[in-house]
Amino acid sequence: APDGAAAGDTPAGASSAKDDEQSCSAKGGTMRRICLMGAMTCVLKYADGGKPCTGKAQCLGRCRFEGDTPPPATATAVGACQRTTAPCGCFATVEDGKVQGMLCVD
Repeated sequence: APDGAAAGDTPAGASSAKDDEQSCSAKGGTMRRICLMGAMTCVLKYADGGKPCTGKAQCLGRCRFEGDTPPPATATAVGACQRTTAPCGCFATVEDGKVQGMLCVD
């Protein structure tokens, strides 16, 4: 995760609702309502978003499995780097070339 943020933390660069649209725009982001609570948050695109990966060390965000059906636990998996700082939704992560359990963030 960027700037030492722990996985699952709001990534550095993702801002709290107190950021205004002008400062968000200056960082290249867009203010959006995210997650079930609809909190206004500055959402930024990761420079490596969509890049193939086999673990989070290869990404600014998480390495996410993007297929419909995960491969068997013994099979090697390739994910894609998280595209934005918005943490919400249900997804499986890829670590050490293996799909991990499903995670839902709301």
